[in-house]
Amino acid sequence: MPDRFDVIIVGAGPAGSSCAYFLARAGLRVLLLDKAVFPRDKTCGDGLVPRALPILAEMGVLEEVSQHAYRLSHLTVTAPSGRRVGFSIPHLPAAPNYALVIPRLKLDTILMQAAVEAGANFINAAHVRGLHPSADTVTVDYLWNGERISVQSPVVILATGASSALFDQLNYPTPRPHIVAARAYFKDIPDLENHFQFRFDGVVLPGYGWVFPLSPSTANIGAGFIRTGKDTHYSVRTAFERFIDSPAMRKRLTGASRVGDLKSFPIRTDFASSPVAAGRVLMIGEAAGLVNPLTGDGIDFALESGKLAAEHLLHALHQKAAAYPDAQTYDALLRHHYQNLFRFSAHVSRLSLNRFALNALVPVAAARPRLPRALVSLLLGAKPVPDRISPLKLAKGIIANR
Repeated sequence: MPDRFDVIIVGAGPAGSSCAYFLARAGLRVLLLDKAVFPRDKTCGDGLVPRALPILAEMGVLEEVSQHAYRLSHLTVTAPSGRRVGFSIPHLPAAPNYALVIPRLKLDTILMQAAVEAGANFINAAHVRGLHPSADTVTVDYLWNGERISVQSPVVILATGASSALFDQLNYPTPRPHIVAARAYFKDIPDLENHFQFRFDGVVLPGYGWVFPLSPSTANIGAGFIRTGKDTHYSVRTAFERFIDSPAMRKRLTGASRVGDLKSFPIRTDFASSPVAAGRVLMIGEAAGLVNPLTGDGIDFALESGKLAAEHLLHALHQKAAAYPDAQTYDALLRHHYQNLFRFSAHVSRLSLNRFALNALVPVAAARPRLPRALVSLLLGAKPVPDRISPLKLAKGIIANR
């Protein structure tokens, strides 16, 4: 194994593997490191929204992912009152009108293998202990099989999710996850509906619960809440147990049983206000705060930002740019793609994630289906979010022109 690479990527989740795939396919010498031993689980909701699927197709793995996934084309939202609205995923110009649910144990292994087949060097059980930038290179120190190893590259990509362990070494503001969540798998669920369920009944507000089917009788079920400083007495385990013990969920899970342990995880949604580069170190995926503050989905942004980072580096190399990598240009690239969407989503989240607003909005959405369809189109990237947009004015306009 050489001790110098064109790019070193820390973290082999969807973001890291996507970036490694596109860089290696272009002929760069890529080292992909992960602290876990693959195949490994990753705690999340397991949902792949439509905008994630075109990149899986580009990577040549959509068919394989689909073989292991459960396909859904409808979703429902339940208000705290119990009132429910449902609709189908709208047709999108560049993505299919369905979503997939697949355990990360399978998905991440498929993506990592695609990166390796494209030419990336992959080392698992590699515990990165140090990042040491200099004028023209970054030295990465990691432990592997008890041995301390140093490798170098002109650029390092951090794809470490919500973990902040390496940020302190970069004079980078330590990120704080805004949401905490927990999930468990359940089997033998009777009459499990074949759609995404987003639930606000029986949850800690501001927060949400979900039921994402993996088969006709199994599901990923979880709950999370937004840290506001007011509900610090709640633990994520308490929030989860409160959700599944609510009357509606208790009835839904009669006869079902939990598979494995309850697992919790932090979620970073702070892209709109966070730096995404520190000198020769670039962040992608959740390491850049790229998880939607309204929906909680992040795999699509992980895959996309991995590809965007690869394209940025390849363009700079092709142009023989003096500044490589150009942190300012990279920051502008991600802002162009995501800033308006994340500001809009955060604004909608603040307005809607309270009992009174949700109880009012769900009946309106049920009576005027153009409202949720327009919102979903914006969130899934089917329509660009304008520079300035008021969620309240958007709702009023749709209602008025029904």
